[in-house]
Amino acid sequence: MSDDRDIPAGDALDVEAIRCGIAGVRLGDPLVYFPAIGSTNTHALELARGGAAEGTLVTTDDQTAGRGRVGRVWKALPGQQLILSLVLRPSFPPHLLVMASALAVAEAIAAVCAPNEGDNTPEGDNTPQVAIKWPNDVLVGGKKVCGILIETSEGIAILGMGLNVNGSLVGDAELATRATTLADAFGHSISREALAIELLQRLDAAYTSLQQGGDEARRVLREAWRDRLITLGQRVTIRQTGGQGEATLTGVAQDVADDGALLLRRDDGRRMVITWGDVE
Repeated sequence: MSDDRDIPAGDALDVEAIRCGIAGVRLGDPLVYFPAIGSTNTHALELARGGAAEGTLVTTDDQTAGRGRVGRVWKALPGQQLILSLVLRPSFPPHLLVMASALAVAEAIAAVCAPNEGDNTPEGDNTPQVAIKWPNDVLVGGKKVCGILIETSEGIAILGMGLNVNGSLVGDAELATRATTLADAFGHSISREALAIELLQRLDAAYTSLQQGGDEARRVLREAWRDRLITLGQRVTIRQTGGQGEATLTGVAQDVADDGALLLRRDDGRRMVITWGDVE
């Protein structure tokens, strides 16, 4: 545990409610909770290397040293976010876990926050769209509400998910232009416990299907993930930053390959296969 900060009264996660809600679900058992911790992913990896069972879940109300992709700093909202890290040992390729986790988050948000999504809603309905920005950023109303970080080591995969549930980001002018909370997006507070239960149930079903199924399970997942992608058909800029310098690519995101790679049509007509990078 990183420090002794208290979560405000009434904001602490109801861990027992989550345990009851996922009874019989493999992912989330056992559940390890900390009022505050540096990084749930780091702790989950330590547990995994010590022999922790697949499905072990580490969660917290306050992640003080969280990290995003490419070393980004995690914006903490104590007692307002849903922060989950799962110990997994997948028998399938990593790109399928990318798809499954993003899709499970998007579908859980839609089910809990916008239960009528997909119905014939009245004209003028202002329910925000829940979508995925390639490859696994979950957006609501065009702004990011969830980051997913998957770290692999020696057959272990740690799936970290951080969702901005309640509270607000409007006080951070720069961040508010590209990120939001579910409460701000939908106009009301959201039960973190209900969202956690829905997410873990959906993720467990998808993970089990991938572990036990064959090509058909992979095809179904890919198509469902593809259908949620807001990136396709859009003109995009892809920024790649790594050990060999930086590159900026622009064009139209035409489609995705079977392995989830983005198929980009450049302005000069060339078609490129993009396997990593930040999309704008």
